[in-house]
Amino acid sequence: MLALVNVESGVFLICVLLLSAIVMGNLAFRSGLGIKRWTLLGLMIGPVAYPLFNTHKHYAWRRSVGKSSGSLKC
Repeated sequence: MLALVNVESGVFLICVLLLSAIVMGNLAFRSGLGIKRWTLLGLMIGPVAYPLFNTHKHYAWRRSVGKSSGSLKC
């Protein structure tokens, strides 16, 4: 019975990691970031990659907009 529980938890973990990889790849595609990088990261560390993704997306957006876009020039 113990082996069956370990198999079920292993299958659940694999399903979570695969789903996370698919979601991260889709989010990276929609955000214009590296699809392979974020899909692989989602596959390796799962949902933990989501906060990293949001931070990277924000920094990429700030880099593309520039530093002076937040100030008003009169």
